[in-house]
Amino acid sequence: MSGKRSRDKGAEFERRIAKVLKEIWPEARRGVGQYQSSGNGADVEGTAFWVECKKGARPNIQGAFKQALAARDDRPILVVSMKDRDQPLYTMDEETFLSLVTLLY
Repeated sequence: MSGKRSRDKGAEFERRIAKVLKEIWPEARRGVGQYQSSGNGADVEGTAFWVECKKGARPNIQGAFKQALAARDDRPILVVSMKDRDQPLYTMDEETFLSLVTLLY
C-alpha cells in the first residue's frame, strides 16, 4: 500500500473511532496533532484517555502502547486497533483496567 493510501486509511479509522467515542465524550474528535508534522498529540482528543489508533493487516498493539507512553500527558492510555476487515479492539494496561472495574463493583 502506498504511503498516502496508508495515511488515508489511518485517518479514516481515527475519524471512525472519534465518532464512536463522541457518544460518551461529546468533545471527542480526531487529534489536531495528526494534521501537523510534529504529530504530538493523541489520535483522538476530547476524551478521558490518550487514544492511540492503529489499523492494518497486523497492527502492532504493543508498539502503539509504547508510542503512546513516550508521547502522552497524564491521561491513561487506550489503544484502539483493528485488523483489516475485522472489529476494533480496545486495549489498556492492567492498572487502568482494574481501576475501571473497581468503579463498577
